[in-house]
Amino acid sequence: MLVFLLASLGPTAAAAELEISQPWVRAAPPTARVMAGYMNISNNGTSAVQVVAVSSTGFAATELHRTVVEDGVARMEPVGQLEIAAGTSVSLEPGGLHLMLIEPKQIPQEGDSVTLVLHRADGMCMTLQAPVQRDSSTGDAHQHHQHHH
Repeated sequence: MLVFLLASLGPTAAAAELEISQPWVRAAPPTARVMAGYMNISNNGTSAVQVVAVSSTGFAATELHRTVVEDGVARMEPVGQLEIAAGTSVSLEPGGLHLMLIEPKQIPQEGDSVTLVLHRADGMCMTLQAPVQRDSSTGDAHQHHQHHH
């Protein structure tokens, strides 16, 4: 696990410390038009952090979604932003909150990595690499993270 310290701009703003663990993108067939991404986001800081968007240059669009089951039928609905309160975590996982990676420019294969950028409401961004794999079983062993403002 790697920890990212993202300092908010301004003298009165408290620093927010985000920790990203187990990022991954589900492997898809070569004709896939949509892929899904997952991770855990923990806020170990003293103030809430809002993730307002996620982007990836390898896809036409990237959206935050939630799986909702009504009358036994699962459907996805967009989520405008994720708020991670101080001292809490949010899991993006199959069957719950997740990333939809839409219209890949080239389908990443198992073993490749997808670059994801988390955009915060305060203008800060976090860049990370999410390995492409069949399921979450390989976890943190293949993580590579970077951080940019």
